[in-house]
Amino acid sequence: MFKNPKRWHRTLGLYIFFVGILLGMFFAMLLTSANLEAFLFSPVPDSSAQPLESLRCPILLNRGETGTISATFSNPSDQTRRRTVDTYTSRGSIIMMEEGRDRFDLAPGEKHTLKWSISADDAAWGWFIIARIYVQRNLPLPSRSGGCGVLVFNLPFGTGAQITGAIVGASLLLMIGGALLWLKGGTEPRKALRTVEYLVLALGPATVLALLFSMTGLWLVSAILLVLMILAVVTVVTWVLS
Repeated sequence: MFKNPKRWHRTLGLYIFFVGILLGMFFAMLLTSANLEAFLFSPVPDSSAQPLESLRCPILLNRGETGTISATFSNPSDQTRRRTVDTYTSRGSIIMMEEGRDRFDLAPGEKHTLKWSISADDAAWGWFIIARIYVQRNLPLPSRSGGCGVLVFNLPFGTGAQITGAIVGASLLLMIGGALLWLKGGTEPRKALRTVEYLVLALGPATVLALLFSMTGLWLVSAILLVLMILAVVTVVTWVLS
């Protein structure tokens, strides 16, 4: 049916592989953008605040779904300390944000977890739920601040976790299946082509890392990696067209 089955395998595999790459890159870009907006959303003037590493946020919410933001606070000092926690959350826009305050006492060595409910209706511009948590200083306990951006989809089915799993899973399957089909077609002996092939294959693990970093809140690392990946894609496309 095909005069050159190996060439057909290579072409189809390459297309499938690139669809997986672009799907993963696009999703990582959305997640990175959400966390970038959260970084820029800083109503707290205290620039000396340390990171609030215990902050946990959902990755994605679908329409009509609710989620929970949480943070755990501890008291490593030898005296009871009062903690004052201010929250700033988008309510449909950046301008119309909701503010809250929680106060509680922590005995020496005690830990306390606070939770805040969010929904897709809170999204700014209909895309991102943005939250900023600020813990006021109580010497010797330093002030702390943390923010997160939650991506919002408007799909008629699935939860945020299910949609995230489906997108990431589809991206991985397309990349793996495409790469196997592509490599099954053999390789050209020309050195220039092999160099480009290695560059293309490197986009696979780079996409996985970008997804991992963006989903774990390391948005700056993800952003740098995505920029390098875009440059690599442009290089490959330029080589193919030439």
